[in-house]
Amino acid sequence: SSGINAEWPLRPGIHETVKWQDQCVREDEIAYMRSELPGSGRKLRPQKGTGAARMKDKRAPHFKFGGRPLGRRPRDHGYDIDLNVLAAGFSAICTSKHAQGDFYLVDSLQNFTIPSLIGFKQLLNSESVLFVSGYEGLSASQNTEICFHPGVDLLSSETVHPKAILQHTTLVMDYAAFTQLESWVLELGQEHTLVEELGSWSWGRNTR
Repeated sequence: SSGINAEWPLRPGIHETVKWQDQCVREDEIAYMRSELPGSGRKLRPQKGTGAARMKDKRAPHFKFGGRPLGRRPRDHGYDIDLNVLAAGFSAICTSKHAQGDFYLVDSLQNFTIPSLIGFKQLLNSESVLFVSGYEGLSASQNTEICFHPGVDLLSSETVHPKAILQHTTLVMDYAAFTQLESWVLELGQEHTLVEELGSWSWGRNTR
């Protein structure tokens, strides 16, 4: 194929993938009802004899910080998405990153160090870089240490998601992660590889 295929729409796939991910993590704001608020249910003043309006407890809806008569309940906004749509969106995101010149492949991220990742980010002169490794066993200390360095994130090929790629300027992936993600895309029967302009894994190590 020559570049990004014109008959392969990129925007719909990216939009559907990101919308599905946002809806799955969406949380509603809870409006508490009267019975769910703390405090006593004691009547604030007598019913008669004060000359003032009738009043019950302080959790009444017309009071400040009072409970709602019909409070909103949290509900699940997530829905099932076709894996073919998810794979197409993932491929479209990676293809667009490569078309912009923000997709890099490296030999391995297995024996990395945090200073080396930070130095690579400075070398690329990028605002934020996402590193995707295909090797399991990323220690919790490494993930904790990298959190103190803004603009640098590290995910495995099993935990990377489309929105994380879009939130970073540059994507750096090792060959192990690329083969795992590409095999997942091809297993779903997609007509396009993970990075459309690069072709299949047969293009080897001539990317960068």
